Amino acid sequence: MNAVRHDVANVRTPDLYRAVADYTEVFGFECRQHVTGVCALVVHGPLQVQLWACGATPGRWERPTPGDRGFMPGHHRVEVPRIHVLHASLRAAVLRPCRTALGGHRPLHAHRFEGESPRWQPWGAWELSLTDIDGNVLQLVDRVAWWPDVTAQRQPGEQRLEDRS
Repeated sequence: MNAVRHDVANVRTPDLYRAVADYTEVFGFECRQHVTGVCALVVHGPLQVQLWACGATPGRWERPTPGDRGFMPGHHRVEVPRIHVLHASLRAAVLRPCRTALGGHRPLHAHRFEGESPRWQPWGAWELSLTDIDGNVLQLVDRVAWWPDVTAQRQPGEQRLEDRS
């Protein structure tokens, strides 16, 4: 049996309830587990994000951490398989029009999703980024340079024999 390993992004958030709503309603994730005020596991295909509440004030017997400046958004790099399929699903969820009083039906969250498609990197990986409501950046990486089930696909910059003349 071949085990497929999927990375899990551990993301801190000052408002867990708002973050879960953002991932499920804007990005189209499914909430698999939610421990109120502590953590939540949200899933979108092969992408798993574990959200951790971090904005609580210290308890009665706890002392604040010296030098702690409060919440700061993070940058999380996550390896996912079949990034093009994931991109299409995320893009459809993000660009879904929302009814607003200002301009009718508009895609309000398009600025939080980067690019028309995943970008090919010179080190042999496809990448795309998305930003959540707290400013955390998820950089998704797929190290597979081509799809084995699609015969016509090739790496960017590569020419076919019939293209060369």
